[in-house]
Amino acid sequence: MIDKRKLQPITAAGTREAAMAIDPKTSGLKPLSISAAEDIFSGARRWELWGRLGWLEVKRRYRRTTLGPFWSSFTLLLLVIVMGSVGSGLLGRDSSEYLPFLVAGLVVWSMVSAIISESGSVFTNGAPLIRQMNFEYSVLAYGLVWRNFIAFLHNMVVYVAIMLIYMPHALTTWRLVLAVPGLALLMVNGVWIALVVGTLTARFRDVQQIVQSVLQVAMFVTPLFWSPDSLEGSRRIIFVGFNPLYHLLEIVRDPLLGRPSNLNSYVAVAIITVAGWALAFVVYGKFRKRIAYWL
Repeated sequence: MIDKRKLQPITAAGTREAAMAIDPKTSGLKPLSISAAEDIFSGARRWELWGRLGWLEVKRRYRRTTLGPFWSSFTLLLLVIVMGSVGSGLLGRDSSEYLPFLVAGLVVWSMVSAIISESGSVFTNGAPLIRQMNFEYSVLAYGLVWRNFIAFLHNMVVYVAIMLIYMPHALTTWRLVLAVPGLALLMVNGVWIALVVGTLTARFRDVQQIVQSVLQVAMFVTPLFWSPDSLEGSRRIIFVGFNPLYHLLEIVRDPLLGRPSNLNSYVAVAIITVAGWALAFVVYGKFRKRIAYWL
């Protein structure tokens, strides 16, 4: 039996409410002895827990601010305006074409990169919870993906504003609906990334620094600021065809621009999803019970 009075104020969401959200008395969470598969599937069903954890983290980050989560949207807007002005000139593209392309990509990239970069700290930041009670650790991974989805919804304000100015017809096309399954696939992949990177980082803290360094380079070699049609031959195969971040980006960006979905990207994402979850079950299944001792 856990005495609630002993719960520390620093939790995965940075608040005492986060610890209360997974009180084993009321949540029915299972002990550490469960398998990784049981942890993952049972954790997915605890939507009220990871949903609350994610929401509490968003509130904590922007507590006592005027714009709240819209500060990230404001930063995104500045980035789109500045990079759009410079990029359209450097690439010789019209602003009415380039800015929608840029904002659609940056909205998705912000979510993808945030999930990957924050995955390294998903268990280390949740250490107070892990040390105090037995629960499905995957709840923390689902909470991470959920809170970044909330940030994505806030950033969509910038997307809508830019599209209304430069490409209003894209907001009325039926293809926009295809962004929903693409976004769902992105979030599904975000969970296994959080589990794998979070587990490895709990053991080897250098992993987080490696991931962040790779992300900084990947931002420029992924067709985010430039069109994938700009490359040909072997360069296109390497930086576009074999770039998993490009395919994760494309299955959401194309529908947001009113374009037909890229079938090749969907096939690539399907392969990434299967391979990624297979890796997650191996890594998380082997080391899950050790995570608490590594923190």
